[in-house]
Amino acid sequence: MNYAVILAGGIGVRFNRTGIPKQFVELVGMPMVVYSMRTAQNNSNIDKICVVTPEKSQQQVKAWAEEYNITKFSYLATSGKERYQSVYNGLQTIPAKKDDTVIIMTSVCPFLSQQTIDKHYELINDYAGVITVVKATDAITFSNDGKRANRTLQKKRLFVQQGPQTYRYGILKEAHEMYLADTDHTEVTEDSELVLNLGIDIGMVIGDRFCIKVTYPEDLAIAESLYGLFVNQEQKYSER
Repeated sequence: MNYAVILAGGIGVRFNRTGIPKQFVELVGMPMVVYSMRTAQNNSNIDKICVVTPEKSQQQVKAWAEEYNITKFSYLATSGKERYQSVYNGLQTIPAKKDDTVIIMTSVCPFLSQQTIDKHYELINDYAGVITVVKATDAITFSNDGKRANRTLQKKRLFVQQGPQTYRYGILKEAHEMYLADTDHTEVTEDSELVLNLGIDIGMVIGDRFCIKVTYPEDLAIAESLYGLFVNQEQKYSER
């Protein structure tokens, strides 16, 4: 069984000007979370969908699932304060078995392509985990305090991670439980780091530039301008 866990928690502090969490803001007439739900619905590899969202938003998510005919929508989990808590809550909610797969999607990356998801399911046969990346176009500078540069990493071997991420359920759950058991753990924002800490190899799928993450208000305007191009790309892929 292949499960999709869609993260739709948080309030979007860097984005929020309206009081509406950014994952529920409309993009070309449809809430952003529905883009992710519809993407999972339309992918033949995905069997069931779980949305992780604040308790107060769960009835609205149910209503959208019905309105937009998201028939794979099967589970709701309550989001946590931090991303890793939301992921773990989702993992605890779905009735997955050890070798089932879980694709972690975010509701603020509305333009995730079907081709990228299909590549994940091809590569998960060779790895216990798969992430999406794009090649870095600029050098990356590391700073311990945010004021002084400590090291600059050249772009040749650097990749920027996008969503989604796909893992065998048993591996991902073990990685999260090990992290949660460590009371001195440092902040981790990506599941891939937790899985890599287990010494497990992770495969990489090269994503595309359409899959932007809506973080700031201007990102919504960029997404709106890309909408037509993305729809055209998806139509061509479906017709191939």
